Amino acid sequence: MKYIKRTLAMTMLSSVIFSAYAQADSLRMGHIKDTNSIIITSMNAMTKKVAGDYVNYTLYVNDQVMINQKPYYRVQVTPDINDAIGYVAAEDLTIRPVKDTAKPDTTLVLSASTKVYSVPEGTERQIIDRAPKNESVTVNQSLQVGGKVYHEITRPTGLTGWIKANSHTKAQKPQVRQAVNKVKKIVKPAQSVIKKPVVKTEIKATPIAGARMVATSLEDAYKAQMRLTPRPQTSNGIKWYNAPKSAILAAMDTGKLAADSVNRYQFLNLTEPQGLSVAQLNYLLQGKGILEGRGQAFKTASERYGINEIYLISHAFLETGEGTSELAQGKKVKGADKKKKYYNMFGIGAFDKHAVKYGAQYAANVGWDTPDKAIIGGAKFISTGYLSESQNTLYKMRWNPDAPGQTQYATDIHWAHANARYLVQFYQQLGLEGTHFDFVQYSK
Repeated sequence: MKYIKRTLAMTMLSSVIFSAYAQADSLRMGHIKDTNSIIITSMNAMTKKVAGDYVNYTLYVNDQVMINQKPYYRVQVTPDINDAIGYVAAEDLTIRPVKDTAKPDTTLVLSASTKVYSVPEGTERQIIDRAPKNESVTVNQSLQVGGKVYHEITRPTGLTGWIKANSHTKAQKPQVRQAVNKVKKIVKPAQSVIKKPVVKTEIKATPIAGARMVATSLEDAYKAQMRLTPRPQTSNGIKWYNAPKSAILAAMDTGKLAADSVNRYQFLNLTEPQGLSVAQLNYLLQGKGILEGRGQAFKTASERYGINEIYLISHAFLETGEGTSELAQGKKVKGADKKKKYYNMFGIGAFDKHAVKYGAQYAANVGWDTPDKAIIGGAKFISTGYLSESQNTLYKMRWNPDAPGQTQYATDIHWAHANARYLVQFYQQLGLEGTHFDFVQYSK
């Protein structure tokens, strides 16, 4: 696997500071017009990324700010300000106003199979469920987006989402009992049907001695993952698909992972350099394509940003097919310097279906026109966006147990495991053993 699939929220740099806003000035919905539109992820550092796959999603559009005398809007994947992805120029957005509208007073009955979306005016990418014909749903609120009305509904299963207000719904009329004056019709009571009780399997976290307890339970953390678009992914080697519940829980259960000799390296503290020599790093890089002989770049990145250099090599191996991927070899980018190639060693900005195109565009935007710049610049991205925000292990980068569903590096449920395998291999090659681990445990 050359590129790791990303969640919508994962590429948001944590250097974007939104705490100054208590709430949005006025809510809007919108779309980014073009895949090459720029998202400014930090107004202070002026870090940027290309819109890429975000063009295929309906986004919440909030507070306007002025950047270089031009109006920009903050865009978010949910109404929660913590799910902001950055600022987009007004000219690059299609924006529709949102306003409250009167919701039906009664339960709605669906007259046809109906798509349920994660947001009002959602796209096909944001379908989270499909409710069957004749199902009764509860309406929580209604919003008008542009000229169309959408209902937030709750299904009998407990799932909440948005549907279009159209001919697929009809108000449920209360049954009226009519009095019969002369002849009473004797109606035999319907034969009672004995329903088997539904047994709910309790999700329990495996305990770890001495681990730090997080506030979230494993069950709630799992539910947070299932609310994401896309949901946690796995692959059969040919295509990606939604991972089954059992596989997700197995990948999330910190207790079971910590007890495994390989997976325990998912909890290795990545913010502690090992102090290896350039020669030792070049030993690990032998025969690894464009990465061969670049031990000095990895050492510089490690020292400059305080990152475990063995991890940096492991991560680069995973993302570049051990130095052989198109992004690692460098790509020319339309609109950039025609004489240069641009490199990306950590798959940053490499959105799912067009990973090479978007990953190269990101590299061009930030000036990674040499392999060394891509290694050192990628390390800075990881440090700023993840490690400096207490996501200091592979497990935390993937699952973020202190804030499940937010700022996660990948949607692949095996991403942390794949990195851990490389780490173990390299430590063994060097005759070393990891010593600084940061284990966490869910509250129950």
